[in-house]
Amino acid sequence: MAASTYENELFEKLKMIRKGYRAPRQVVQSLYARMMLEYSVYVFTKDRYKRLIDEALDAKDEERFRALTSEYSEWRARYQSGCTISEHGYEMECNFEDKINIDS
Repeated sequence: MAASTYENELFEKLKMIRKGYRAPRQVVQSLYARMMLEYSVYVFTKDRYKRLIDEALDAKDEERFRALTSEYSEWRARYQSGCTISEHGYEMECNFEDKINIDS
């Protein structure tokens, strides 16, 4: 599931921050909270676009379908390289897209 994979990666990143920079606990907690908020908004928006696109397909509304898929593509392009969360000089890179393992 995407959420559990994301959380595992997040905890690994937080461990790296704690080991390398000795970030105060408050900073780590703030980064975690902000990342979870960003992730929640990302999932909500992605699901919303998918629902609206499905509704346009069901209604056979080609114009709305094209407009929504164009918006969705632009929105996804903004998240393609991830986003950076920063707090008191500490930064963490967030990538919400599922990683595809070609070996499995």
